[in-house]
Amino acid sequence: MAVRDGHLVFDGVDVADLARQVETPFFVYSAARIRWNVSALVNAFTRRHLDTELFYASKACSNLWFLDQIRRTGINVEVNSGGELWKALRVGFAPRQVLFNGVAKTVTEIRTAVDEGVRAIVVDSRFELERIAEVAREAGKPVRVSLRIDVDVPTLTHPGLMTTHGGKAGIDLDEAVDAFAFARSHAFLQPRGLHLHIGSQITTVEPYRRALQVGLDLIDQVEAGTGLRLDHIVAGGGFAVPYREAPACEPEDYFCSTLTPDDYAEAICGVLERRRPGLKLLLEPGRSIAATAALLIATVENTKVKGIRDPSGRRVDDERWLTVDAGFNTLLEHTNYRWYYRTMVASRADEPADTRFRMAGPLCDGGDVFAGDDETPYRLLPAATAPGDVVAFFDAGAYALEMMNPYNARPRAAAYAVDDAEVGLIRTPESFDDLVASDVRPGVGSGRRRPTGRRG
Repeated sequence: MAVRDGHLVFDGVDVADLARQVETPFFVYSAARIRWNVSALVNAFTRRHLDTELFYASKACSNLWFLDQIRRTGINVEVNSGGELWKALRVGFAPRQVLFNGVAKTVTEIRTAVDEGVRAIVVDSRFELERIAEVAREAGKPVRVSLRIDVDVPTLTHPGLMTTHGGKAGIDLDEAVDAFAFARSHAFLQPRGLHLHIGSQITTVEPYRRALQVGLDLIDQVEAGTGLRLDHIVAGGGFAVPYREAPACEPEDYFCSTLTPDDYAEAICGVLERRRPGLKLLLEPGRSIAATAALLIATVENTKVKGIRDPSGRRVDDERWLTVDAGFNTLLEHTNYRWYYRTMVASRADEPADTRFRMAGPLCDGGDVFAGDDETPYRLLPAATAPGDVVAFFDAGAYALEMMNPYNARPRAAAYAVDDAEVGLIRTPESFDDLVASDVRPGVGSGRRRPTGRRG
């Protein structure tokens, strides 16, 4: 990013000028940044543990253009549903490039994964292991599985992003050996690996070291007790993105991180090289590939001044408010996780950001208000910011497209991509007709009809 003629420039494109040509809000992705993020991770890990494979966690962004960019880098893909599997195969990933994860796989999803011959199905429970075995037996096709184990390692991150230490995912550590023994004994199960995932946006490396130690101890125990020889360990992803920049990061501030791919690779590969250098390492980065690859561009639509009052009701100060045309319908994490996204007034990028504003979205909910800078409710923006100005939210490439919704009957936003300074549409802006495309109009096709069932 750069500043040119007072405007924010993203991969050679003036985003304020782009916002005058197309309707806001919209996302804009950088193809170059995707390639850079993938390359940084691949290089960091393979330098330290040659037998490493990356599986992009498509839940972070499963837009078809984005998935195709990932495929072109040569890495693999991890999916969390039948829909994500369908998308991955549609853009050209081979089944052997796919890990199928998830905590509530349906029989239909498992059957599809078995029929396609994915690299492995990640097993979330003993019940699911038995379900997979039955589906594989009915299909007459042995299936490769990797058992997801809750290694019970705490992490300092948002509670909603914890996946171990009492979280909902994975087989309890106490039940792990029995689960592997069952898989070992079943004719249609081929246990190949141990999967551990400790969360997302993890800003320290010590939890990875501890998780790998627990995981490798368990592999030793499983192999000694069952005669299995596992060929891989999945260390998950969760590598943090620096949403907030600061000279030093407080441990509990999970928006701030100074870690690099090399730091994570040194911690994870260091344990693996000491303990099991011949074991294949699989990784599932998602946020760390997608987040920094995109901006959300919005327009200031309204401004007002509201009073701050003391307990007696006396007005003691004023607050300046700005309302933009993107709220938690477009950037859901800003409300459901109180996520922080840095902002810049893209149309005033060369002006000092020294004035306090409250910034809110357009929705009817009082909670549709963006978190402020530095633990305050305020954003520091140029003093002259006003309706018509263009605001850029940084690091908006992960989860945003996946979580968009048409709340308040607001059509979902478009997305564009920049490659070699050329802009292309990768997701069409929705229309009012799109809002009702799945509705059944009164008197037209309504009445008693048999349900159509699940989508195939």
